[in-house]
Amino acid sequence: EDSDVRLRDGDVLTIGQISNWQDVGATIQVKGEVAHPGGYGIEPGERLSSIITRAGGFLPTAYVYGTVFERAELRELEEKNRADLIERIQAEARQVKIVPEMDQDDQAQAKASVLQYKKMIDNLEKTPPAGRLVIHISADVKRWANTPADIQVRAGDRIYIPKRPGMIVVDGAVYNPTGITYKPGKDTRWYLEQAGGPTTMADRKAIFVIRADGSVAGGAGSMFKSGVGAAELRPGDMVVVPEQIYTFSDKFKSTLSIAQIAASIGTAVAIAAYYGTH
Repeated sequence: EDSDVRLRDGDVLTIGQISNWQDVGATIQVKGEVAHPGGYGIEPGERLSSIITRAGGFLPTAYVYGTVFERAELRELEEKNRADLIERIQAEARQVKIVPEMDQDDQAQAKASVLQYKKMIDNLEKTPPAGRLVIHISADVKRWANTPADIQVRAGDRIYIPKRPGMIVVDGAVYNPTGITYKPGKDTRWYLEQAGGPTTMADRKAIFVIRADGSVAGGAGSMFKSGVGAAELRPGDMVVVPEQIYTFSDKFKSTLSIAQIAASIGTAVAIAAYYGTH
């Protein structure tokens, strides 16, 4: 009775929430090449290595380097960034004016710009953000368990462990965008040749590689001087050859470059996720 305080007008009574209540019922989806794929309830602070162990570990067919780890918060952030990119591209497209007084070269560039803007918006809209978190793990769980690579899992996380894809995808401004059978020891230059090489519309200085683990290599600068052309590729990597950017604004070129990379990353994640569920 001595602790049962009588309340008075204007008092504030605060009732605290049970610790970790928001994590009650939290689950993570594990798909692909593990012994027991499915949904797993997670404990507060539980790490990825624990989830993989509970799922029975990786199968011999697992291509762990190409694992896709998706997180809801990142997906929401990417969705906002994608909407901002689309809005900026649309605003730039509205500023392009084609008038009779323009010479033929300027008119041609203006028309090319508008077509490129529309194509880029279409590509962004067709590849919704996945919210991929780049992780660096190996088939030997004990090697990375309880290290910085062993991230804490959260409610709504999804992980796809694919089979070994056995190919390199070459996409963008090449004469034959396609998948090329993986050949050990071959570099970016070799795979570009198998796809017919860059077209006359290609921006050779902006060629980049999306690694199967989600990291991106290359981009600005000469393909060969930056080392991307000589980079040895691994199964599931993707070579992207962007088109030359047609815009009157040098500042806006960076926006389109970011949009090209974002759309390509979305495509790469979709391919990786396919191998994680088939």
